[in-house]
Amino acid sequence: MNAIKLNRIRFKKKTWIIAGLACLLVLSVFVALRAVNERKAPQKLLKVMAENIDLQVKNVVYTDVGQSGEKWEIKADTVQYLRKENLALFEKIRVRMLTADGKSFILTGDKGRFQTERKDIEIVGNVEGTSDRGERFTTDKLSYNNAEGKIYTDSAVTMESGQLKIKGTGLTVNMKSGELNLVSRVKAEIKLK
Repeated sequence: MNAIKLNRIRFKKKTWIIAGLACLLVLSVFVALRAVNERKAPQKLLKVMAENIDLQVKNVVYTDVGQSGEKWEIKADTVQYLRKENLALFEKIRVRMLTADGKSFILTGDKGRFQTERKDIEIVGNVEGTSDRGERFTTDKLSYNNAEGKIYTDSAVTMESGQLKIKGTGLTVNMKSGELNLVSRVKAEIKLK
């Protein structure tokens, strides 16, 4: 009888060892699967918009046709729209303007503000403007007044066209007539070949 009891104890011992190993195996698989799922889970938390922002969109394209036939295309990485203020705030803005007579201008900058009712635009930070004829200018702030059809700034401006480089303070461009004026402190350089 002692042999039977001893075999039962060994059998129970083996059963407990196998059950324990099975539990360890299941626990190891569970821990491994959980670790894999945690790595796959997004690390970024949801970014909550400020209360005054009605809409926020990424990779936006906005187009419009003005009263005098000019066409606008505004592209940006993100835009936030504030309905009460009729204001769109752009990040990494690119504006393409096509005048009624076919001239094309591209304006880029770090940030932009667009008054949706008046259709006025302000671009700030690393502002660059280029024309379809290869003329280029840079400044730190630029505004467009839709009612007057005028681009302007009070900041320092550098313009380049071919071999000519002009620096000045303040710029006014009449979009209807095509007239461009540098306001003050104008210096010109001509690069001779």
